[in-house]
Amino acid sequence: MGMFQKIIKEYGGFETIKSVIGENKINKFSERLYQSYCKEFEGKSYLKNVEWILRHYNSSKKITLSVLFFTQAEFLLDKNCKNIAYYALYYSLLNSFWSNLILLPYLTLDKVRRISHSKIFKYVDNYFVKKEIYESRAIELLNELRMIRELYSYHLPIGGSIVKEGSELHIDKIYHDLKGLLPVVLQVSNMLSYLSHYAWDKKVGRPIDKYAEHQTEVDEMFFSFIEHTDYLGKHCVIDDDDYYRQGYLLRKWQTPFPISWFITEKMCEDLECGWEQPEENPDGYDINIVTQYLANNIDAF
Repeated sequence: MGMFQKIIKEYGGFETIKSVIGENKINKFSERLYQSYCKEFEGKSYLKNVEWILRHYNSSKKITLSVLFFTQAEFLLDKNCKNIAYYALYYSLLNSFWSNLILLPYLTLDKVRRISHSKIFKYVDNYFVKKEIYESRAIELLNELRMIRELYSYHLPIGGSIVKEGSELHIDKIYHDLKGLLPVVLQVSNMLSYLSHYAWDKKVGRPIDKYAEHQTEVDEMFFSFIEHTDYLGKHCVIDDDDYYRQGYLLRKWQTPFPISWFITEKMCEDLECGWEQPEENPDGYDINIVTQYLANNIDAF
């Protein structure tokens, strides 16, 4: 039995990628990736354990951010804010692809922790489009969204819209295409996290607790994700909440975990607690939509 069939047998779900990509392609892709994960985890290193827990966590953050942007784009379109909606649609797709790349064993942590927009084009094409997981339309869509986002940044649409109705670049078509693609990309990230989880279980099979010996290295890894500096070097912003959550995961999960085990509960629960609730602003954006979207799409039974 192949690894993807094993995941389906034990946990079910993934109906979207099965129908869109096809099981034969997913099986071939999964087997190759699973072997790469096994090779990645061969040394049973504590720091490797920490790295992949953080990869899983940050992939789940990119997924959540992607859905946040997508559902906010829908809200903006309903309010006739087309130019701003293009921004949100672009960053939705960008972050969903990023969630894939963070979990690839072929790419080092340094390559995926801070990644340029152009590199995302390159890596998605190389590791997913050429492997027939995504069609070339996926890259074309990211390209179109990037172009229009930049166009609306510097050109005031006096006529209300730069891209006219009927064009392939029209907001309605792009939104429709992204609406169909996004669940596929999110489910691929979830599938990768399962493969990583199974590979760790096979090669190591237990948590490794050597924090006391590696506290400095772990802190450096934590801060590499959460520390951000400005262009002029005058400001450094550290997300204290993220620091706490990374530590929580290290204690709670201890080994690389499937994203869907965490994201629709702890991640979204914390997100909802931190945002203004609908009853406080009935006409505003409802943050609870993020959880609903993820629950309906990341496993998709």
